[in-house]
Amino acid sequence: MINTGALVAYKGKAAVVAFSGDRLELALEGGDAVKVREKDIVFLHPGPLAEPPAPRDGGDFETARQMIAGETVEIRAACELVFGEYAAGTALACWNAALDGSLFRAEGDRIVALTDEEREREASRRARKEGEAAEREAFIARAKRGVAGSGDERFLGEIESLALGKIVKSRIAAEIGLSETPEAAHAFLVCVGRWTATFNPWPLRSGLPLKAPVLPLGSDDDDGRLDFTGFASYAIDNAWSRDPDDAIAFEDGAVFVSIADPASVVTPGSSADAEAADRSGTLYLPELTVPMLPDEALPRFGLGLSEVSRALSFRIELDDSGAIGGIGIFPSFVRVERHSYESAMELLPGPLDGLDRVATLRARLRAAAGAIDIDIPEVRIWVADGVPAVEPVPHARSGAIVREMMVLCGEAAARWAFERGIPFPYYGQEAPQIRERLPSGLAGEFAKRKLMKAGSAGTHPSAHRGLGLSFYAQATSPLRRYGDLLAHQQLRAALAGRQPLDEDELASRLGRALAALALNRQAERASELHWTLAWLAARPGWEGDGVVTGSGGGLSSVYIPDLGLETRIKAGELEDNASVRMKCTGVDIPRRDARWSTARAAAHP
Repeated sequence: MINTGALVAYKGKAAVVAFSGDRLELALEGGDAVKVREKDIVFLHPGPLAEPPAPRDGGDFETARQMIAGETVEIRAACELVFGEYAAGTALACWNAALDGSLFRAEGDRIVALTDEEREREASRRARKEGEAAEREAFIARAKRGVAGSGDERFLGEIESLALGKIVKSRIAAEIGLSETPEAAHAFLVCVGRWTATFNPWPLRSGLPLKAPVLPLGSDDDDGRLDFTGFASYAIDNAWSRDPDDAIAFEDGAVFVSIADPASVVTPGSSADAEAADRSGTLYLPELTVPMLPDEALPRFGLGLSEVSRALSFRIELDDSGAIGGIGIFPSFVRVERHSYESAMELLPGPLDGLDRVATLRARLRAAAGAIDIDIPEVRIWVADGVPAVEPVPHARSGAIVREMMVLCGEAAARWAFERGIPFPYYGQEAPQIRERLPSGLAGEFAKRKLMKAGSAGTHPSAHRGLGLSFYAQATSPLRRYGDLLAHQQLRAALAGRQPLDEDELASRLGRALAALALNRQAERASELHWTLAWLAARPGWEGDGVVTGSGGGLSSVYIPDLGLETRIKAGELEDNASVRMKCTGVDIPRRDARWSTARAAAHP
C-alpha cells in the first residue's frame, strides 16, 4: 500500500497522496484533487510530502544513459546514477526525463535507457519534427498574406481535401484564419494559384467516377432479330448529342420507336450491369461526359453510327383518338438517319408527316387527361479548352414530335409489361394541387413547375398525372439511364422466354440506382451554375433582360432567359412578367453567387 504523503505520477503529472485507502486521493499540482485506483499511478518516492516538489536541476543524464544503455532500472537506481541520491526532487526529474523520451523512456513504473542507435533515431525524429513545425509556421505566415510556394503541397493538400468535401475539419485552415467550409477553402486555393479561377470542384465533391468504366461486354447474339431496314428510322436530337439511343418512323399505319439495345449484352448480374447500377446514368457536365457503360457500348449500339444498327423496336398501333391499340416489341436491325432538330425540319412536310399527325393526336389526348406542359426557355452551357460558352436551346416542331414519341413508347412499354404480369420499373407522378388561378406568361410556367410533385419510380404501376397517362415507364435511353436499361432487361427476358428479375430484386436494383442518380443530378446542376458564373466572371458588367416570375417578402424572383439563370433581387415586389434590366456587378464562383443591379423595363409579353 502507498502511504499518505508519497510522491506519485498520474497521467504524466506529479501528485502527492493525500489519503490512502481502497482508492487514493491525490493532491495535484495547482491544488486540484482526484480519486484514483493504485494501478492508475506510478510510485516515485515515499515522501512524506505536503505538496509536489520542484524537479531537481542539473544531474548527468547523458553519462547515466551511456552506463546503462539498453537496460531497465527502477527509479531509485536511475536517481543514484544521475544525481548520486534518491530524493523526491531527483525522482521527479528522472521520471520527467523518461517521459521526455530523448535519453530515457518510461516502461510501466521503470525507466529504460536508450541505446546509442535509439538516441540518434529519436534526435533525428525531433529535428525533423522541429523542421516540419518551422515549415508549417512559415507556410501559415505566407498563407495569411495570400501566398503559397512550390514546397507547400502537403499543406495545400489538406485545404484541398476540405474544399472537395473529403474532410469537414482542417486544423491548418483554422490556423490560417479560414472558415472551415468548402467555399472558403475553394476561394483560398484560387487566391494562392493552387486552382484556376474556373476550376469546377463539384464532380469531385460528389465522389462520382469521372471516367468510363473499363469492363467487358457480352458477345452479340443476333438470332431472332427482325429486319426493319426496308424503311428509314430517324434519330433526331440536339446538334451536339453524341449518344443517339432512339429513332422513330411511321410505317404501314403504325409508329415504330426503335431503341438502342445494350440490354442484349449487358445482362443482370454482369460486371457492366453492376457498375451501371452504381453510376445510375451517364454524367453530363459542361466540360465532360462520363458514360454509364463502357466506351465500346456506344459504337456497338448507338443508332445511326453504322449502316445497320441493332435495336429493340416498339411497333405501336393507335386508334383515331391517339390511344394505344396494339403493341409489338421486337429485337431488330434498323436503318437509321441521324438529324438535328433543325435539319429534321426539312422532313416536314415529308417522312415525318405521319408522326406529326400522331404527335398532335397524342398531345391532345394527354391534355384532355390533365397533362401539364411547362415551357421555360433553356440554354446550353458547355466548355471547350477551359472556356465556357452559353447559347439558347432552339425549339422546333421536330423536337415536339420526338418528345411525344418517347412518351408514347414509355406508355407502350409499361402497358405491355403490365398486361403480361412482368415485374417492371414503372414511373409515376401525382397530380399537382392547383387551388387558384395561375398567372400568365413565364411567371405562370414557373408557378406550374413549383406546384409539380416529384416523380417516383417503383415496381407497382401508378398514373403519371404530369403526362396525363395511366401507365408510364422510362424506357427510351438504356445507353445512358440505368432505370431504362433495367426495363429493357426485363422486356428482353420475357421476349426470350427467360425468367425476368422478381419484384424484390428489381426493387433493390432500382433503389440502388436512384440513390446514385441523386448525386449525378446534384453534380450536373451545380456544375452548370458554376460554369454560368465563370462565363459571367469573364464579362464584367454584363447586362441582359430578366423576367419577374414571382414576388414575396420584399424580394422578387427573376429569370434571365439568356443565361438560364434564376435569382432573387431586392427590388420590392414587382409585377409578374415585368421585364427587368439586369447588370452583373460581381461574381463569387466559390460561393456560387452573382450580384446584380437592376432597372425596371417594359412589361414582358
